[in-house]
Amino acid sequence: MLKPLITLAVLSAVAAGCHTVRSVQPAQLTSGRSVDRVWVTLGDQSTVTIDLPELYGDTLTGIVYGEPQRIALSDAKAIRARRSAPARTLALALAAGALAVSGFAYMQSRPDVGTARYCGNSIGSRPAPFTNCCPVQDTVPC
Repeated sequence: MLKPLITLAVLSAVAAGCHTVRSVQPAQLTSGRSVDRVWVTLGDQSTVTIDLPELYGDTLTGIVYGEPQRIALSDAKAIRARRSAPARTLALALAAGALAVSGFAYMQSRPDVGTARYCGNSIGSRPAPFTNCCPVQDTVPC
Protein backbone atom coordinates (compact mmCIF):
# COMPACT_ATOMS: atom_id res chain seq x y z
CA MET A 1 0.00 0.00 0.00
CA LEU A 2 2.90 2.33 0.72
CA LYS A 3 4.60 1.86 -2.65
CA PRO A 4 1.68 3.27 -4.74
CA LEU A 5 1.45 6.26 -2.41
CA ILE A 6 5.16 6.97 -2.75
CA THR A 7 4.89 6.64 -6.53
CA LEU A 8 1.93 9.03 -6.57
CA ALA A 9 3.80 11.53 -4.40
CA VAL A 10 6.87 11.42 -6.66
CA LEU A 11 4.79 11.85 -9.81
CA SER A 12 2.90 14.75 -8.22
CA ALA A 13 6.17 16.43 -7.31
CA VAL A 14 7.49 15.99 -10.83
CA ALA A 15 4.29 17.37 -12.37
CA ALA A 16 4.27 20.30 -9.96
CA GLY A 17 7.91 21.01 -10.61
CA CYS A 18 7.59 21.34 -14.37
CA HIS A 19 4.47 23.53 -14.55
CA THR A 20 2.66 26.21 -12.64
CA VAL A 21 -0.76 27.85 -12.92
CA ARG A 22 -0.56 31.60 -13.45
CA SER A 23 -2.96 34.39 -14.18
CA VAL A 24 -3.10 35.42 -17.81
CA GLN A 25 -4.36 38.57 -19.43
CA PRO A 26 -7.09 38.25 -22.06
CA ALA A 27 -4.72 39.73 -24.66
CA GLN A 28 -2.49 36.66 -24.26
CA LEU A 29 -5.33 34.46 -25.51
CA THR A 30 -5.41 36.13 -28.94
CA SER A 31 -1.88 35.19 -29.96
CA GLY A 32 -2.43 32.00 -31.95
CA ARG A 33 -3.32 29.19 -29.50
CA SER A 34 -0.57 29.78 -26.98
CA VAL A 35 -2.86 28.24 -24.33
CA ASP A 36 -4.87 25.01 -24.72
CA ARG A 37 -6.86 25.28 -21.47
CA VAL A 38 -7.78 28.06 -19.06
CA TRP A 39 -9.59 28.17 -15.75
CA VAL A 40 -12.00 31.09 -15.44
CA THR A 41 -13.21 32.22 -12.01
CA LEU A 42 -16.61 33.82 -12.28
CA GLY A 43 -18.27 36.42 -10.07
CA ASP A 44 -20.01 33.76 -7.95
CA GLN A 45 -16.58 32.20 -7.17
CA SER A 46 -17.27 29.16 -9.39
CA THR A 47 -14.52 28.00 -11.72
CA VAL A 48 -15.08 26.92 -15.32
CA THR A 49 -12.49 24.98 -17.32
CA ILE A 50 -12.38 26.10 -20.94
CA ASP A 51 -10.53 24.09 -23.57
CA LEU A 52 -9.24 25.74 -26.75
CA PRO A 53 -9.97 29.29 -25.56
CA GLU A 54 -10.20 32.13 -28.04
CA LEU A 55 -10.94 35.79 -27.48
CA TYR A 56 -13.36 37.61 -29.76
CA GLY A 57 -13.71 41.22 -28.72
CA ASP A 58 -14.87 41.13 -25.10
CA THR A 59 -16.07 37.49 -25.19
CA LEU A 60 -14.07 34.40 -24.29
CA THR A 61 -15.15 31.35 -26.28
CA GLY A 62 -14.14 27.73 -26.00
CA ILE A 63 -15.24 24.19 -25.18
CA VAL A 64 -16.76 23.44 -21.76
CA TYR A 65 -17.67 19.79 -21.09
CA GLY A 66 -17.66 19.12 -24.84
CA GLU A 67 -20.02 21.96 -25.67
CA PRO A 68 -19.18 25.40 -27.11
CA GLN A 69 -19.44 28.12 -24.47
CA ARG A 70 -19.15 31.92 -24.42
CA ILE A 71 -18.26 33.97 -21.36
CA ALA A 72 -18.18 37.76 -21.28
CA LEU A 73 -14.90 39.11 -19.89
CA SER A 74 -16.92 41.33 -17.56
CA ASP A 75 -18.21 38.14 -15.87
CA ALA A 76 -14.71 36.74 -15.33
CA LYS A 77 -12.88 37.68 -12.12
CA ALA A 78 -9.69 35.78 -12.98
CA ILE A 79 -8.31 33.79 -15.89
CA ARG A 80 -5.55 31.27 -15.12
CA ALA A 81 -3.54 29.00 -17.40
CA ARG A 82 -0.94 26.29 -16.96
CA ARG A 83 2.53 27.46 -17.95
CA SER A 84 5.91 25.81 -17.99
CA ALA A 85 8.22 26.58 -15.08
CA PRO A 86 11.81 26.11 -16.26
CA ALA A 87 13.33 27.28 -12.96
CA ARG A 88 11.27 24.73 -11.01
CA THR A 89 12.17 22.02 -13.50
CA LEU A 90 15.87 22.80 -13.12
CA ALA A 91 15.58 22.84 -9.32
CA LEU A 92 13.77 19.50 -9.38
CA ALA A 93 16.40 17.95 -11.66
CA LEU A 94 19.23 19.24 -9.46
CA ALA A 95 17.51 17.95 -6.31
CA ALA A 96 16.93 14.53 -7.87
CA GLY A 97 20.57 14.37 -8.98
CA ALA A 98 21.82 15.40 -5.54
CA LEU A 99 19.58 12.80 -3.91
CA ALA A 100 20.87 10.08 -6.23
CA VAL A 101 24.52 11.03 -5.66
CA SER A 102 24.05 11.17 -1.90
CA GLY A 103 22.34 7.76 -1.98
CA PHE A 104 25.25 6.28 -3.94
CA ALA A 105 27.76 7.89 -1.56
CA TYR A 106 25.91 6.50 1.44
CA MET A 107 25.82 3.01 -0.03
CA GLN A 108 29.52 3.19 -0.88
CA SER A 109 30.51 4.31 2.63
CA ARG A 110 28.57 1.60 4.48
CA PRO A 111 30.95 -0.63 6.47
CA ASP A 112 29.25 -3.87 5.44
CA VAL A 113 29.57 -3.26 1.69
CA GLY A 114 32.32 -5.40 0.19
CA THR A 115 32.50 -7.83 3.11
CA ALA A 116 29.72 -10.10 1.92
CA ARG A 117 30.67 -13.74 1.56
CA TYR A 118 30.70 -15.18 -1.92
CA CYS A 119 28.38 -18.14 -2.30
CA GLY A 120 29.17 -20.54 -5.10
CA ASN A 121 30.36 -24.00 -5.89
CA SER A 122 33.96 -25.13 -6.05
CA ILE A 123 34.19 -25.02 -9.87
CA GLY A 124 36.42 -22.28 -11.19
CA SER A 125 38.31 -19.66 -9.22
CA ARG A 126 37.39 -18.94 -5.63
CA PRO A 127 37.28 -15.30 -4.64
CA ALA A 128 38.00 -14.69 -0.99
CA PRO A 129 36.11 -15.09 1.30
CA PHE A 130 34.39 -18.15 -0.19
CA THR A 131 31.46 -20.11 1.21
CA ASN A 132 30.04 -23.16 -0.48
CA CYS A 133 26.32 -22.94 -1.14
CA CYS A 134 25.84 -26.61 -0.59
CA PRO A 135 28.09 -27.63 2.30
CA VAL A 136 27.15 -31.32 1.95
CA GLN A 137 28.33 -31.71 -1.67
CA ASP A 138 30.45 -29.37 -3.77
CA THR A 139 29.02 -30.80 -6.99
CA VAL A 140 25.45 -29.60 -6.41
CA PRO A 141 24.84 -26.27 -8.15
CA CYS A 142 23.59 -23.40 -6.06
